[in-house]
Amino acid sequence: MKTLAPVILIHGMWATPDSLIDLRTEFEVQGYRVFTPRLPFHLPRNEMNDTTRNQLRLSGIDDYVESICQLVASLPQRPILVGHSLGGLLAQLVAAKHPCEKLILISSAAPAGINSWTWSVARTFGHNLFRFPLWRSIINLKLKNIRYVVANSQSPQVQKHTAQQVTLESGRVSWQVAMWFLYKNPKTWVNTRNINCPVLVLGGTQDKITPIGVQHKIAKKYGHKATLSEIKNACHWTIGGTFFPEISQTIFNWINKNSAIVCGKNGINTKPINLH
Repeated sequence: MKTLAPVILIHGMWATPDSLIDLRTEFEVQGYRVFTPRLPFHLPRNEMNDTTRNQLRLSGIDDYVESICQLVASLPQRPILVGHSLGGLLAQLVAAKHPCEKLILISSAAPAGINSWTWSVARTFGHNLFRFPLWRSIINLKLKNIRYVVANSQSPQVQKHTAQQVTLESGRVSWQVAMWFLYKNPKTWVNTRNINCPVLVLGGTQDKITPIGVQHKIAKKYGHKATLSEIKNACHWTIGGTFFPEISQTIFNWINKNSAIVCGKNGINTKPINLH
């Protein structure tokens, strides 16, 4: 019997590994060995001090990627990489450097080459956009941002719980992700030719920060290797709350059944996964 591949869950911006507790539990129930690494200096806000704040402020995308690459390199098997939001982008950057068993992108941030700027994205950054220079700052997320754009189709209870979990984020990383077009060699460019494993791309139709259109463009970059699944009415907070059971079931259907890819336009599997 083949040993299950280890699973690495990568959290997103303003988050900690605690944000992935529901997903971690589901994988462990299925018998997987799960790792939930903490991105550099992403401590709970009440554990932050001047030193960790300054270290976070100086951190860039390369630091985040390297922290995951070190974990991947230490494992005896190719892992399944699962990333949410910024974690989805980091998962792609890591998979381009290290062979992986599978790649699962949940509401993934856009790599360089895909324009993800919308009014809702600008509104999410809101007051942070006035922190000059942004690339030398640390930024935060307020409850009103979570209600408007992160967990907009979740219940007030989930929105409040999410707000209690968020931490601070590197302005440098935010700048590198959002303003990639200002760089000749952007740090967030993904060499998809180096990624040869199956790729699952999941997105919510009510996601205002990494919209479903962005997920379509990400899937298109992987061609026949990609399976695209839209979660109706789901917002960006796809790792917990109302829509998590459907998302979890979609992930494990894809992993366990290894369904044959039905190619649609541009070679992307756009056929909804049967959940019944």
